[in-house]
Amino acid sequence: MPVSYDFHGDEPFTTPFRDIKPEDIHVYLDLDTKVGKNTCGQKCTHCWFVNYEKVYDKSFAMEEGPLILAGLRSHGYHVYPRYVDSFAYGGEFMRIYGPANNREFRQEDDHKPTETMEKGDAWTSGRPLLGDDYLELLDLARESGYGTISITYHGVIDEDLRVVDDGSYPIKGVFSGADTEKVLRRIDEYNERHRAGLLSDAEPSDAFRVNIGVTIGRHNHGRESLERYARYFNGLGVDTVRFNSFSDHGGRHPGLQLSREETEQAYRDFKWLHENVELNFQLGVSEDFGTFGIRVMGFPGHVGWCRAGRQLFAVIPARETVLSESGGVRREKIGDIVGCVNTFEPHLGILVRTVSDGGRSTGYDLEFDHEGIEEFTARRLSGVYRDGCFARELSEELELVSRVPRRRRLPLVETTS
Repeated sequence: MPVSYDFHGDEPFTTPFRDIKPEDIHVYLDLDTKVGKNTCGQKCTHCWFVNYEKVYDKSFAMEEGPLILAGLRSHGYHVYPRYVDSFAYGGEFMRIYGPANNREFRQEDDHKPTETMEKGDAWTSGRPLLGDDYLELLDLARESGYGTISITYHGVIDEDLRVVDDGSYPIKGVFSGADTEKVLRRIDEYNERHRAGLLSDAEPSDAFRVNIGVTIGRHNHGRESLERYARYFNGLGVDTVRFNSFSDHGGRHPGLQLSREETEQAYRDFKWLHENVELNFQLGVSEDFGTFGIRVMGFPGHVGWCRAGRQLFAVIPARETVLSESGGVRREKIGDIVGCVNTFEPHLGILVRTVSDGGRSTGYDLEFDHEGIEEFTARRLSGVYRDGCFARELSEELELVSRVPRRRRLPLVETTS
């Protein structure tokens, strides 16, 4: 199968933002960022929801989330409801939002959607499915229309294709690879019940696809390591294995981030893996590896040049503020629009709730900072940010700016006028 990639749009950077239609803009709506026992059951030391104060332990009101989602979609935006875990709060998000997808996965030059996108994509650490109510949660996912379960995998594989389970894994607070095996067995047994026709309302197509996400850093990169992952997951019956690049959110693991040279080698290794190892699953490569060395993959030219800040944004909860009130119409800021969906910078607009008709009518819309977006685009075009995934360069810049005394601090985004 062709290698899959992330898709956030392909509009040229030279296109003025005002000319980009809402239908070509993708929005991650961060409805709930709370980690812990009621959601993902973990507190990973590198998690972006843990390491950034502006999104730590935040949420929109449960009853308002669907209204925001519907309001933004009514304007034409592609909106992806995002929460820490699809099975959080006993599956409450599944009951509310139905078969949601967390992002877009595409393949080949014509941007064909992968099979992962055919039905809802349930994102999970795996921990909720290790509980005693896992059968009820899987039933709920199936009844809600989900076709894929995506599990974040953390573990190193030894030469005997076994998970190294000696406590040496460098990223703490994660769901272990050994426990992921248990969850995969539970999903496989559940699927077997459907294949055997043991549930009267089940069709064979109701069996869940499994998508595994593996974070690659200096602790597990290299051709030999990637080949071990491939052969290991070949034996577990998963449908997709998607590799993403480790990012040191919080600055706790600076020694794990790949260098530019290591990233270039990683792309060569992915290409070698795809051409030389028989894979029983579809190989996926995240756009967060950036563009250094990406040409070897043969992806469409825009892949790796993330459209964050132009065609991809995140909307995060913010303190509610009244912006204006006139003629019976009240405008309230309830959220912030940010560019990078993982580092939540730079700030590029606000989410506005409009209340009228004595409170009987409520609407939602995005108000973009057009000047800020164009300034940010200019920084990318001028080479201030050289990598297609600018998150690391942006984080380093923010860290540098934060060390400057406040009275001398320069603005993050330079004007181009």
